[in-house]
Amino acid sequence: MASTKVSVAEARQNFARLIKRAEHGSTVEITRRGESVAVLVSASEYAAITGGRSSFIEAARQVRSRMGVESLGIGDAEFDDLREESPGREIPL
Repeated sequence: MASTKVSVAEARQNFARLIKRAEHGSTVEITRRGESVAVLVSASEYAAITGGRSSFIEAARQVRSRMGVESLGIGDAEFDDLREESPGREIPL
């Protein structure tokens, strides 16, 4: 969604509307005398920017733990021989 630029005064007057815009994915840039001083983003976007979300590896570990995958006796060793180790075919350049 597109970004919106508003002055501090306009942001004060329309704060609720700007929060709704941010919730729906729009970025709201707040300016003072034409210079950017703050940016309003959704909470999910903020979490993504600041690392508030867990990494993919951590999320996968949580899913494995929640589903009890370890009790199946399947580990990394079972997948070691599945990957092809050859460098692949040669391509003339």
